[in-house]
Amino acid sequence: MTSLRFAVATDVRVCVLDDEAIVFSPFSWETHLLNPAAALVLEIAASGPCTEAGIRDVLAEILGEQDRPRAAEYARSLLRELVDLRLLVEQPLCSDAGG
Repeated sequence: MTSLRFAVATDVRVCVLDDEAIVFSPFSWETHLLNPAAALVLEIAASGPCTEAGIRDVLAEILGEQDRPRAAEYARSLLRELVDLRLLVEQPLCSDAGG
């Protein structure tokens, strides 16, 4: 997953409530209540594609001191779950200047 970036899936609808978010997936016709960390990741991805490293860094800033060393694990797990719910889509990072 480290060579990927993540973007919000097409037609996903988000309603932010305080720190949480209610998200509708048109793929499954399901509505999900996201905790503050997942809502933040979705918000970041909505502003532009993000990477696992970027999410790790954001989580490291907001996690308590005791959980900070596990930020990479949390980022990986959270991104995987959001992809599995089809709320985020994976995009390969462009490695050449042409595309």
